[in-house]
Parts: sequence; C-alpha cells; structure tokens
Amino acid sequence: MPRHYFHPKTLPGTHVATEDISSLVKFCTIESSLKILNSQSLRWSAAHLNNDPFELDYHSSPGLTPDKLLNGMIKEAINMLFGPSDPVGRSNKLVAAIARWRDEERFGSEEEAETVLKQLLNQVSEQQMAVADKLMASWKQFATTTRICSFSSKPGNLHCWQRYADNHAGIALKFACGKDTALPNPRRMTYSQATPEVTSLKQQVDISYGRQSPPETSEFVDKLLVKSKLDSDEREFRCFAADKNIDDDDQLWYSTKKFSAPELQAVYFGLNTPANKKTIILKLLKENYSSTKVFQAVKQNNRFDIDFEPIAKG
Repeated sequence: MPRHYFHPKTLPGTHVATEDISSLVKFCTIESSLKILNSQSLRWSAAHLNNDPFELDYHSSPGLTPDKLLNGMIKEAINMLFGPSDPVGRSNKLVAAIARWRDEERFGSEEEAETVLKQLLNQVSEQQMAVADKLMASWKQFATTTRICSFSSKPGNLHCWQRYADNHAGIALKFACGKDTALPNPRRMTYSQATPEVTSLKQQVDISYGRQSPPETSEFVDKLLVKSKLDSDEREFRCFAADKNIDDDDQLWYSTKKFSAPELQAVYFGLNTPANKKTIILKLLKENYSSTKVFQAVKQNNRFDIDFEPIAKG
C-alpha cells in the first residue's frame, strides 16, 4: 500500500524550527542496518511504538472528567474566597464575581460557599470540558497520523552506541539533513524533569479563570520533543512526517521513506562489530553507495572515548 507523506509544515500541530545541523546519525543493530541499506529507506513510527511509558501518544489522556473539572474549579474558587491574597485577574467574569463575594464577605464558611459555587460553576465546567474533549480529539488525530524518525547528532556518542547499536557491536549511519534531503527539518529534543502533557486539570482550571490561553494544536509537535533529563546524553533529534494510511492494528503504524544513496554520507563500525558482518556491509556499500565513506571506531588512549579511522570498502 502506498504511503502518503507531507512536508512537516503541513503536519497538523507542527511549526518548523531551523536547526544549525547538516547531518544526523542513526545508531542501529546489524540486523536493522542491513534492512536500511538493502531497502535504501528508513522506518518512521508512531510515538507509541517507541515503547517509552513517558512518551505521549495517541491514547494519552489527562484523566479529565466533568466531576474532576467541576471540583477543581470549586476548589480554586474557594481558595480565592478564603485565601490570604486578593484574587488576581478581575477582568475575567468568574474571578470578578468571586472577588466581589470576597469583598462582601458573603459566605461564612467554605461549606456554604461550595453549595452556591457548584450551581454557578456547573455549566461553565461543562463548557470547558467540551473544549478539552475537542482538544484531546485533535491530539489523538495528530498522534495517530504522525510518524517519527530519531537520530543523534554525533557518531562518537558512547551512550547511543551502547543503547541502540548493540553495545558497540552494531553500526552508525550518518545522513545528510536539511533542504532537498529525506530529512528536511530535524527538531532538537529538550530534556526536562517534568513529563509532557497534552493538557491537565490545572491548565483547564486556569483557562476557565482567564490565567492561561487555551493550548493551540500548533503546539502538539513540541510535546513529542520532550524526554527525561536522564536521556540528555543521547542528544536526540527527531524528524516528522504524516501518514494517513492507518491500519486497524496500531502495531503497524509505521512507514518507510526512501533516501537517495548520496545522502548516506558515512558508515561507522563499532568497537565490537563482528568481522563477518563488516564484510557483508562493505560489499553492500561498494555496490550501492559509492560516495559513502566508511570508518572504524577505535578506543582513545587513557580515555573513555572513541575516535574513527577511515577504512577502504575493499
């Protein structure tokens, strides 16, 4: 079945940031590298296929319900009524009403206020819940059709060799990126202590009280560019494409995208790449990738680091 790809600028929820990088490195096992080299294509996958429990994907949910949102709004209103500080943001109608009641000392207790607030806020919370549901439906559509291909920035990344290249027994593939390549708009990952969220109870409450603007679908792609600070050593970049052919089986939400042979600028053998596998790959490169350079990783003296020496294709 043919796959339909779109420039990242046409991806729903995508804004493109130009990165000062001209090449990207794909670390992989021998098995994966042979698939890439034989097919002259890269695999692009939906977010849930990364098998990262902290990654947002098409079934991510903030766990919002009408009752939770109503209770959150009531709790915040009570804080404004009885808290130590005057309510801020009186240009918002809800805040203005609550601030007026506070000034008038209308309620003698939180319990008395809660009864009135439940009636006042019920319809407002229902309307806000409808807005949140619409946002999540847009997110699900975005995450369902978005495909990701991940890379690192440098071939000497020891962490990536260990994690993705079979503990130095695999190889690294260096691709050209940028305009007129298969990887036109790489995006740099950010690393954080906080997990990304499509939205949250706090955000929806803040929107109701005018403290935040509603999130835009243009922000969706940024939510796929956040990982834990523990992973910052990977120096990851991601490229995005859209695929509107959706299989019923979500384990098949991946596609392949061709690259031209000259875009494969270099191949790096790891410290532990088996000799017989090198022979197979060198033969492939000689036959199909005439301009691709080849290097062998070597340990640097007295340092936990590697360098690369050029080798002939034979």
